Amino acid sequence: MTIPLSKRITRARSFVALSALAAAAVLTLAPAPSHAGVLISEVLFNEVGSDTAGEWIEIYNNGPTAIDLSDYKIGDEETALGTTATETIVRFPVGSSIAPGQVQVVAVSATRFQTVYGFLPTYEVSATQDGVPDMLAYPTWDPDGGLINMANTNDQALIIDGTDTLVDGVNWGNNTFLNPGLAQPVADGVSYYRIEPNTDTNTAADWALGTPSSPGAIPEPATLASFATLACAWLGTSARRRR
Repeated sequence: MTIPLSKRITRARSFVALSALAAAAVLTLAPAPSHAGVLISEVLFNEVGSDTAGEWIEIYNNGPTAIDLSDYKIGDEETALGTTATETIVRFPVGSSIAPGQVQVVAVSATRFQTVYGFLPTYEVSATQDGVPDMLAYPTWDPDGGLINMANTNDQALIIDGTDTLVDGVNWGNNTFLNPGLAQPVADGVSYYRIEPNTDTNTAADWALGTPSSPGAIPEPATLASFATLACAWLGTSARRRR
């Protein structure tokens, strides 16, 4: 029996539609592959002394080339055009870039950051230091502006690119990006850091509690850090023996 052309077209369209839905489900459920580019490498949302000006987000370029950050944005406002007063997205200053293998820190307050850690961050949100570039408001995403103010038990940090596409995100106390999100509560002044800076499975397994290095230091894979510690110990022992 010959199937009429109109029915064949209808069946074909149904097959295409079902295939598209299946593909979308796979894309939604499967973690994004590891990629070269800008990643969040550390985040401090429960700041020292419960002073919200002490919050900061650290980023890392794990790619082979410099990345122009002029159109990139960062913050804790996960919904475009949201009106939550305690969340925001801010844009990097024009001309900003991050070199391959470089770490940069976006702090709420450069003054508070310097008080706690003894040096200045790369950028700040609240314009407290003339020598530190200020992050810029981005009303296209966050029309009401404000400061980054990450909740201790339920929030997120994210980076979006020039097309307002999510580049990287990390969350705690919710399932916005990672499902499940990072465990909480977290003690004052303790950060979450990315264990392997060149790995991004979009799961909580990428992250660990603690401060293995000062904010702004180039992150090291755990295996390299352990090797470096053993190497230093061996060198110290050898030097003592030579004496």
